[in-house]
Amino acid sequence: MGALTTYTTQVQRLLHDTSGNYWPVTELTDYINEARNRVAQDSKCLRQLVTNLSLTAQQEQYVPQTFIGALGPQLVDVMGITLYWGNQRVKLNRYAYTTFDAMFRPYSNYYQRPVAFCRMGATLVWLGPNPDQSYVTDWDVAVVPNALVSDATVEQIPVPFQEPVQYYAAFKAKWKEQAQGEAAIFMQQYKSMLQMCYRGFATFAFTNPYAIGR
Repeated sequence: MGALTTYTTQVQRLLHDTSGNYWPVTELTDYINEARNRVAQDSKCLRQLVTNLSLTAQQEQYVPQTFIGALGPQLVDVMGITLYWGNQRVKLNRYAYTTFDAMFRPYSNYYQRPVAFCRMGATLVWLGPNPDQSYVTDWDVAVVPNALVSDATVEQIPVPFQEPVQYYAAFKAKWKEQAQGEAAIFMQQYKSMLQMCYRGFATFAFTNPYAIGR
């Protein structure tokens, strides 16, 4: 059984509509894909490393939706940027724009190797100081998955974050029906399941097992 059929069956059971009399499969497919996007946005569970992106000398603003290429339309957030400087990979610090503006943009014609970045809204990334030359960078980004169109489509949402999908899709179905009370129950269940996924994923790990007890 493919991912789409699995999700559809789960949602139909939650809605007590296993025969598809009230919610057609095509409608549920839309809700399932909306739910998968919601899970990816809320959890940032789907991350990609986009490599070998070249900065432009003296250009401090970048639109990640176009700069990172094919993944741009799926972008949720820029989690980190790594800059290549000789043989070193230098991780850029991230700041809120107000702090970034005060620290790295006091001089209009100051150019140097960037050491920090920030986001302004959803469609703009600033690098500072303003690059003095072209640098190669890697961008760690969170994205939403490709839509499921059939059981042949590979599910990109990783375990354990697949489980909340059914509850958000059921929420959308009940909201469309204007059954706000039942919709609220499914939304609460979605939030609870997402928290359970976090606990299952973010297990405790020793950074240095040889240092235990010291």
